[in-house]
Amino acid sequence: MEPYEIIACSLTSKKVLSIVQSLGLSLRSAKIKMKELPEIYLSFGSIILQFKRRMGKNGKRMTRIDDIPIGVDVSIRKRCARLNRITGRFRENVDFKVATWSNPGKSIGEWIKHIYSIFRCKCYEAEFHVGKIRVDIQSLRNAFPKLRETVIHGSLEEEPNDQEIQNTQIILRAFLPYVKNVELHDVHLQENLCLQHIGMANLRSLLIDSPNSPKFDDILTLNVERCAIRGNHFSFRNLNRFFKLWTKGSFPKLKYLTVEVENIVDWTVLMKGLKAEEAEVDEVDEKQYTIHNCYGNRAEIEECYNKADIFGMPDYVSIEFYVFN
Repeated sequence: MEPYEIIACSLTSKKVLSIVQSLGLSLRSAKIKMKELPEIYLSFGSIILQFKRRMGKNGKRMTRIDDIPIGVDVSIRKRCARLNRITGRFRENVDFKVATWSNPGKSIGEWIKHIYSIFRCKCYEAEFHVGKIRVDIQSLRNAFPKLRETVIHGSLEEEPNDQEIQNTQIILRAFLPYVKNVELHDVHLQENLCLQHIGMANLRSLLIDSPNSPKFDDILTLNVERCAIRGNHFSFRNLNRFFKLWTKGSFPKLKYLTVEVENIVDWTVLMKGLKAEEAEVDEVDEKQYTIHNCYGNRAEIEECYNKADIFGMPDYVSIEFYVFN
């Protein structure tokens, strides 16, 4: 049976659900997208299922996780290799099917729990679009499985409304203590829950993609293994201060850091006082330096040019920092 057929079969009775659960079926990844209507994405490798809840009766908007939708739209995408008889080569095709299931009286939260009770999965993710969510955020925590990653998309508006700010804070307070990976896109943080608080969490990775540049002090509390900061431009002087703090034993957990800077790297300012050793590289325009901290750990600092603009100049340059124990 295909995965969507197994899920459909599990809805027929409690006994069948128990049998399906006992199989211990594996799932590569699962993601919940919280938009105006919640969506669930299940990846089985070559097969991807999407479950999208329909509105309530008479087009009634669902506002709580225990509201009951009138039905579920199921999309099935299946990748398969097919032989081209002319060229004799295999090429990848995608079969796409759409079906609508009637709802057996389950609320949105019950749908989430039901689907996740069937499969074994190590990668549960949730993606929140705080400007589009219409479901009460407070009712989400108990319905979700243990998440590994949380992605939050804010508004592109320069001044987000109070509801978006409140939604962001509720999501972070509810899930930050449990997740390992966090991504923040166009998220406006406030003083009572700022980047410093997020940086202190015991995270594996943190990605910040925001037009509002964080302060240098915000990254001094980093307690993450991998950190990427996009859409911001730190000064070379501040990055030099950061690397000096690392050489003195700060940020012991950090394994990788990348930040965006100006198009032309001022290596004199960036390497000042670090006792860095310049490494040989293949490209003439590239530079790479090696530094050590007080514990004898080695780190490499290098520049990475990103996509060029219409004049052939890079839009921005990233400074990448790798730590080797």
